[in-house]
Amino acid sequence: MAEKLLKWLNRCLNAAVILAILTAMVYSLYSIWDNNSIYGAALDISRRILREKPDDDTPSFDDLQKINPDVCAWVTMDGTKIDGPIVQGEDNEEYLNKDVYGDFSLAGTLFLDTRCSREFGDFSELVYGHHMEQHAMFGDLDLYLKRKFFNQNTTGTLMIPGRNIPVHVLSVQVVSDRDTWIFDPVAADTDPSGFLDYIEKNAKYIHSNVLKRVRADLDQYHILVLSTCSSAQEDDRTVVLAVYQMPGVKE
Repeated sequence: MAEKLLKWLNRCLNAAVILAILTAMVYSLYSIWDNNSIYGAALDISRRILREKPDDDTPSFDDLQKINPDVCAWVTMDGTKIDGPIVQGEDNEEYLNKDVYGDFSLAGTLFLDTRCSREFGDFSELVYGHHMEQHAMFGDLDLYLKRKFFNQNTTGTLMIPGRNIPVHVLSVQVVSDRDTWIFDPVAADTDPSGFLDYIEKNAKYIHSNVLKRVRADLDQYHILVLSTCSSAQEDDRTVVLAVYQMPGVKE
């Protein structure tokens, strides 16, 4: 009797182990499918909206703003797949899970901090984007953490209605999501010199020639701050800074 009971318990244990393994396999396959669906949707949206990208020296945003009046800019970083519209919502939560078409999307949209000027005339203009694989959203910001890439890819473009503005990479660093200098654009606007001192001291890599140029003419330069989640720690952010001048200002 005891032997039969033991065999029965052994069969139950084997069945439980097999069930656990099958459950784990199903969950893993679902996770892969779910992640691929998210990235696939994000890439599809990127391809769709890319057809609406302004393409001249005095870009019109009429078509983009018919799609979504919150669109205020378009950013392209050379050497990466970062090439998409920037929106500014009513608060900094609105576009975390909403695409540029206004539909729910875990990939969200690149968005401008609500404390910043949508005309990009403040000293610090802070733009957020999710960190995603397959080059989606701001996933490629991590590329700047490699010295060779940082040294070789130094340019980009910021487009706002009527203006096509070259940007030049200043620095890259990984910071806490509570970093005041980075995530309080008002602090940077109030004390540009202090902001640059902080960047010079804490950047992982920095282009000293660009920093020198900005310091020499603080009134004419603006900082485009691109932020995304870091793959290092949950509370860390990878931040790339680029500088620009409004058209009509001699560089």
